[in-house]
Amino acid sequence: MTRERIVLTDRGWSDAQLEREICEAAGYELVDLEIPADEEALIEAVSTADPVGILFCWAPVTSRVLAAAPRLRVATRLGVGLDNIDLTYAANSAVAVTRVPDYCVDEVSDHVVGLTHAWARGIPALDRDIRSGRWQPGKLELRRIRDLTIGVWGLGSIGTAVANKFMALGCDVIAYNRTPGREPAGVRGVEIPELLEQSDVVTLHIPATPGLPPIIGTDELASMRPGSLLINTARGALIDIEAVVAGLKLDRPGAIAFDVLTTEPQVPAVLREAMDGPLGDRIIITPHVAFSSTASVRELRISATEDLLRVLRGEAPHNPVPLPVSPSEY
Repeated sequence: MTRERIVLTDRGWSDAQLEREICEAAGYELVDLEIPADEEALIEAVSTADPVGILFCWAPVTSRVLAAAPRLRVATRLGVGLDNIDLTYAANSAVAVTRVPDYCVDEVSDHVVGLTHAWARGIPALDRDIRSGRWQPGKLELRRIRDLTIGVWGLGSIGTAVANKFMALGCDVIAYNRTPGREPAGVRGVEIPELLEQSDVVTLHIPATPGLPPIIGTDELASMRPGSLLINTARGALIDIEAVVAGLKLDRPGAIAFDVLTTEPQVPAVLREAMDGPLGDRIIITPHVAFSSTASVRELRISATEDLLRVLRGEAPHNPVPLPVSPSEY
């Protein structure tokens, strides 16, 4: 008898053995696509596999992809955000959607603190100098971490962890939260203009809503404190890259540290050119790894796969997404 199939569209780890073992123990066949996360390729693969469940990471699970799987009952995001699945179509098609909302709080908040230290202490730029044969200890004006004002845009679980870690370092932490009055003790709530004007470091911890313009563009950058650092470990679509590169030339911001880009895995040409030129020492890019540790990735893979199987068994998932819903609510 042919087993029902679950499709794994894409992944950020070397193999799918863990997911396969969990699915097979429950009586399902896992189809690991191992293909680029391209919409047309996904449609063809999903049509062939005819799955009852989809596990997806960064792949575009559009209405056309969902329509290609008429027996689909559940789509589970291997991650937090929901900007790469058509939630309206899923709701209208009675496809349950689940996610893993809190698996990497420690990792992402650690990454933000690490990027801040790297910038404040000039570590990437000084390391590049040494590798190029230059010994210039007085090249940069280095910063004391506890003297910094940290602006946290968004106080979900990750933003709150970021705020708490910086307070533990002695920093002054201000934050914008869409629900005022729910800031952690010691964090001063402010509106966005004040956050941009007063922060030495602005770090983004909000979702991106498909179809809306970036929240950081020319006007927002012009409001930033000269020489400040802009960190984005949330979603690439939050940032207007061309505006940021232009802003770097005006020292607003003075530097950027990004873990996410809209064009992943490609770096936009305007940003690549800036990295290779005089602005290079003021740019830090990591390849979408803020979420990652051995522990967090294992937790993610197990939690996502087991929640998908709960739905297929007719049970309530641990992390359901109420539908219909806008990604902006997450």
